[in-house]
Amino acid sequence: MAISPASPDAQREEHECERKRAVRASLTVLVTRNADGDLAEGVRARLAAVDCVVGVDRADVSGLRPALNDLRVQVDAALRVSGPPDEASVAAALESGFGVKEVREVDAE
Repeated sequence: MAISPASPDAQREEHECERKRAVRASLTVLVTRNADGDLAEGVRARLAAVDCVVGVDRADVSGLRPALNDLRVQVDAALRVSGPPDEASVAAALESGFGVKEVREVDAE
């Protein structure tokens, strides 16, 4: 049985999903109170754990609200992400990440 090569459309789709691009995002993440390191490290670790995030270039804390077991941290971040190229898809992928409470804005750079 011969294996046929992928169609051009499938190859293009696969290539687009593997492409990494820079985005800026304003979001709220939950950082566990007893997490190792400081707040900035906790925010970076939480963002880096999201499936679509390839790298965290910058994470600036712009607000903080303590809760019983975690800290709700408002963050303006510069990220490198993979996945579909539109901003709505990136926002949905970020928001589906564990510990991401809200995505307020995503701008492709």
